[in-house]
Amino acid sequence: MRLRTTPHVGVRWIWLVLVVVLLDQGTKQLAVGLLEPDRPMIIFSSTALPSVDLVLSYNKGISFSFLRFADDAQRWPLVGLSLLACGLLAWWLRRVASGQPILATGLALVIGGALGNMLDRARIGSVIDFVHLSYHAWSFAIFNVADTAITLGAVATVVSLWLEAA
Repeated sequence: MRLRTTPHVGVRWIWLVLVVVLLDQGTKQLAVGLLEPDRPMIIFSSTALPSVDLVLSYNKGISFSFLRFADDAQRWPLVGLSLLACGLLAWWLRRVASGQPILATGLALVIGGALGNMLDRARIGSVIDFVHLSYHAWSFAIFNVADTAITLGAVATVVSLWLEAA
């Protein structure tokens, strides 16, 4: 991993963090305004392809509904963990070399997604999820834009580190 000597190049990635947070929060507000909890709105249904439903869900757990049945006792520890993770990732992002845009993009996506979900958790005690994928009897967890950004960011980060090591 190459480290930069000046910490200002990472600041340009703040725009991506902000876009992710705004897109996440905006889509969640639309979901809350348009959907009723546990009443799916079918967006795309097919026997040959996965189906997409919008289903309003309040997740007290973490990404992709993992630990979603946990009680409210983990609310503030998860907020704190999110802030700590964002701080560490922002520190790393500020030190990414300018020639590593995939790594910087990945880190910015993870930070934006973590902040989006953290805002929900701090504000209402749970994360607003609303996208559901299924295929016949298979059903994937209900998720949101922030979860998607975290996943894509983690993949981009791993790919970047793998490419650098190769």
